[in-house]
Amino acid sequence: MIRSILSRIVHGPPSEEARLINAASAFARHVPHSFAYRDLTIACTDFLSVAWQIAETFGEERIRFEPRDRAPLIIDCGANVGITALYQQQRHPRARIIAYEPDPKVFACLERNLRVNGAQGVEARRAAVGVHSDGVSFNSDGADGGSVSEGSAATEVPSLRLREELLAHERIDLLKIDIEGAETDVLIDCGDVLQRVDRIFVEYHSHTARPQRLHELLAVLTANGFRYHLRGIGAAPMQPFLAPPAAPMDLQLDIHAFRS
Repeated sequence: MIRSILSRIVHGPPSEEARLINAASAFARHVPHSFAYRDLTIACTDFLSVAWQIAETFGEERIRFEPRDRAPLIIDCGANVGITALYQQQRHPRARIIAYEPDPKVFACLERNLRVNGAQGVEARRAAVGVHSDGVSFNSDGADGGSVSEGSAATEVPSLRLREELLAHERIDLLKIDIEGAETDVLIDCGDVLQRVDRIFVEYHSHTARPQRLHELLAVLTANGFRYHLRGIGAAPMQPFLAPPAAPMDLQLDIHAFRS
């Protein structure tokens, strides 16, 4: 109680996003839910993961940018329930946004959120972004960590080759990639097509059971004329030499890539 009071004196009252995370923390995980945030009504399959998305996207504005003109093209790979799309549509009402999400239940929330909140210029497509268009096996985790993988619980979902999507446009103002471990292969496959992109936001995932490939991802960005900024996600061990790797991932990064 004393610590809570001191925190309010020093830092002021909790933000709307902090209150939302507190409410979500007390709510059961992986249970469908609908809630209000600012002037939005949000449906989701997991309250806590979406509350954190809102804090990062609307609260911290981690993917805020200023486009060259008033009608930017934004490609959102791994759109989840549409938090990034809703944020960017509010900031750039004339934007064209293409949002990809493979999880059927999450995609249903994405479509509903776009419709209920009157998001114009946003096209939702149910597909996994990858290196081919032959379909993939997908494991849903009921939140925002579903990924392409094999297993008895996996289901077949449509896929698309991101390279072909990028080739369909002369210029992409923002490319967001949050595809739970497939990001390095996808960016390598895109090769010099990335020259069509002004800015890239990618979440890098290092799984403890697989080799780390951050150097490959950064090499692709550098070869295409990008500079980058790295930001760790989640709690990092103070003594990495002594702390065991955290399962199932030992490193997550937000990577902002931009041109000089």
